[in-house]
Formats: sequence, structure tokens, C-alpha cells
Amino acid sequence: MRRYTKPAVVVTALGALGLAAFGSGAADAAGGNAGSGSSPRVTAESVSWNHGTAQVNKRVMQRFTSEFLPTGDPALARKFISPNIVMHFGGTTQQGRDTYLGIVAANMKAFPDLKWTVEDMRAEGDTVAIRYTMTGTHEGPFAGVEGTGKKIHAESFAFYRLSHGKIVEERAQLDMLGILTQMGAIPAA
Repeated sequence: MRRYTKPAVVVTALGALGLAAFGSGAADAAGGNAGSGSSPRVTAESVSWNHGTAQVNKRVMQRFTSEFLPTGDPALARKFISPNIVMHFGGTTQQGRDTYLGIVAANMKAFPDLKWTVEDMRAEGDTVAIRYTMTGTHEGPFAGVEGTGKKIHAESFAFYRLSHGKIVEERAQLDMLGILTQMGAIPAA
């Protein structure tokens, strides 16, 4: 099992092919340089487009998880997240980058030492699936529970759909029962 804690140093030739097709927005998010000269020619002998798209999207998500998630920086959010992102979690649907930033800020206030560790990442077509481990200390309000000072450790899964190098949809499932139990909001069995 691979753990992605740092972005890859080099964008592969496959990633460069995908970046040329997407333009500067995807290149910027994936860490490439779109204005670096001639575009590579994609031919029938090239790797499949679906695989190329998946690899570019995976690279974008590696940067998203290593650069944006630890900071919640709005400038980085503009680089990685569509203004009209649609988020599905906890039986609700919400929309908009500002809403996303509000959720991230609330989580960081509740868990000032919040850390997301990517345990596994898989990409296919326009979708990237990530399995995370979330750790932190419950210091502020979360899910209606005031800070308890307790350490939490939880698993999370998320599916991200990307378009032109930006996240346009997120479907996430966090182990809320485990978190609430560790915080003491729900009695342990």
C-alpha cells in the first residue's frame, strides 16, 4: 500500500501530454509549465487519453492534499477548486468554493492540529478516489460538541471529480460515529 505524503517531484511525460490538452489551468494546478514551448503530438500510438487524464488528475490531487489541505489557504483553493464545486457528505449537498472554504476553516478551528494523511489514491478518467486518515485534537466546536481536548483518529473516503484541472465535485464519507465516540459525545459500546 502506498502512502502519499509528498507530491511527486517530476511530472511524467504522460502528465505533460494531458497538461498540453487541458491548457494552462490544469498545468498550473498539476505543477507544470504550459508555456514551455511546443505541444507534444498525441497519436494513436500514445497512451490512452483516459489514462492520461487520470494521471493528470491524480497529480492535481497529490498537490491538493499536500499543499491546500494542511493550510486551507484561499489562494490555493482558487488554484485547485472550481468556484461552483458541488459537495456531497453526511446526506447533504452543498455548493460553492466559499462554502468549501468555510467548512475547511470550521474543521481547522475545531481541530487546530488537524492532519489529513493520504493512505491510498486511485484515479480513473475524471475521478480520483482517496482514502485518508484524519488526526487532531478536539479544541473547538464540532458537530454541536464544544472542545473536549481529546485526540481523534478517523478514516475517511472521498471521490473527487475534476474538470480542466479543478475539483468540480466531491463525495466524502467521514467516520463521524468514530469521531463522536472519541470526543465523548457518544458513549463507547
